[in-house]
Amino acid sequence: MNQIKKWIVCIFLCLFCKRDAEKNKVYHDFSDALKNPMNVRILDLSDNQLATLPNEIGKLENLEKLNLVNNQLSVLVQEIGTLQKLEWLSLKNNRLESLPNKIGKLRKLEHLNLENNQLAVLVQEIGTLQKLEWLSLKNNRLESLPNKIGKLRKLEHLNLEHNQLAVLVQEIGTLQKLEWLSLKNNRLESLPNKIGKLRKLEHLNLEHNQLAVLVQEIGTLQKLEWLSLENNQLTVLPQEIGKLQKLEVLCLKNNKLGSLPQEIGTLRRLRFLSLVNNRLKTLPREIWKLQNLKDLYLGDNQFRTLPKEIDQLQNLEGLDVSNNQLVTLPNEIWKLQNLKWLYLDDNQLTVLPQEIGQLENLESLILSNNQLTTLPQEIGTLQKLQYLNLSNNQLRTLPQEIGTLQELEWLNLEHNQLAALPQEIDQLQNLEDLILSNNRLKTLPKEIWKLRKLEWLYLKNNKLGSLPKEIDQLQNLEYLDLSNNQLRTLPNEIGQLQSLEDLDLSGNPFATFPKEIVGLKHLKILKLKNIPALLSEKETIRKLLPDVKIIYFTSEE
Repeated sequence: MNQIKKWIVCIFLCLFCKRDAEKNKVYHDFSDALKNPMNVRILDLSDNQLATLPNEIGKLENLEKLNLVNNQLSVLVQEIGTLQKLEWLSLKNNRLESLPNKIGKLRKLEHLNLENNQLAVLVQEIGTLQKLEWLSLKNNRLESLPNKIGKLRKLEHLNLEHNQLAVLVQEIGTLQKLEWLSLKNNRLESLPNKIGKLRKLEHLNLEHNQLAVLVQEIGTLQKLEWLSLENNQLTVLPQEIGKLQKLEVLCLKNNKLGSLPQEIGTLRRLRFLSLVNNRLKTLPREIWKLQNLKDLYLGDNQFRTLPKEIDQLQNLEGLDVSNNQLVTLPNEIWKLQNLKWLYLDDNQLTVLPQEIGQLENLESLILSNNQLTTLPQEIGTLQKLQYLNLSNNQLRTLPQEIGTLQELEWLNLEHNQLAALPQEIDQLQNLEDLILSNNRLKTLPKEIWKLRKLEWLYLKNNKLGSLPKEIDQLQNLEYLDLSNNQLRTLPNEIGQLQSLEDLDLSGNPFATFPKEIVGLKHLKILKLKNIPALLSEKETIRKLLPDVKIIYFTSEE
């Protein structure tokens, strides 16, 4: 008897699994779906070049999910409205210019994706989709929204990026469950006061609009965690910005702010603050109260000094003060022991103090476009440094301590006045990119050829008259720029660089083609610009290197 019961249970489970499998079956062929229309719950017709949707779509009365992504639909048939059980619909990447009124009949729809179409108008019936939780209209041509959009009381996610909206309807404020809203890349000059009613909003993207004023009601968005106002026309911020007590990310890049309200200091949860490219000369002292701040971007402003209170930001991991008017740095900046990246480029710094060595967690340091003539020995204590940019300074020498930067992967020294390199450079065994262009190098130390991980080496615009045979040790080298030096020959060993793909010999005084290059089996690009003597050898060079793209003139690139 027990055996019979077991068989009954097994049969029941098999029938249940079969029914469940049928329910979750994904149909990819419409004609196949029409054979059993009542059984079809998931239909995927994406990537089919469909120009029209058959009227018979209305026969799939139990359809729950419909994927029409990447087709060529310009019209959606009215029969779409008969799919009363539809919960998920994607029409992304089509050519729709309008929607049928009957789309409002999809009363169970929860997810609607209309991205990348050509919609200029949204039908009022959209407001009858009472269960809609997720709606994206990104990349269309919408100039306005229907008032009825305020009826979508369950909407949590609304993406209106890349449209032509100049005004946002007040009814947006009735979307009480909205958590995520993006209006990036529109033409908004102002926001409705009712935006302050979105009490559950956590993410608000207003980038790339024309906002000159931010309404004070912004302060009522008590759950807001992420706010970007990048690329607008803001000259001031309302004091109410300080009421956003849960805000963690605030981006104000590319505006016209001349000052900040002191209330910004109350944003105690703020982790990320970008003020890049504004008109700031000073900061309110309250800003140093932001103890949780990890990334602070102050680049492209008008700072002449940084206040000593900056050392209060003890959790700071990244600081950008590039492209300001800094002549010196406060000693307090070196107390930021948790800094991982520091951008000081495009200022007027003449000295890098020895205290730089205190930033032992630094991984990236940019000092390009300053007026440095020397580096302190203490730079060698930055044992975690991976990225170092010293380009466009006036460095004549490098301290031997540079060799202790064992983790360094990228080093840029171009546009300095270096006539030599320290022997200790061979200790940079993790170095992959070395840029030495536009210096005064006549020779290279033999130690440079010990950098076995080197992949990119730039030696453009120096005074090199020869290369040592040890160059063949750089077996990982992929790109080598030797242009505009004084090379007349190349060592035979250069032909053994089996990883080399791109070689630039332009502007060197070669009298004949250096045949040593023929040994470069993986070479793809060879630049021979501004070498008149080689123009007469073009046919010979072509035969020697039939699979290599050879560039003789700038216009060929």
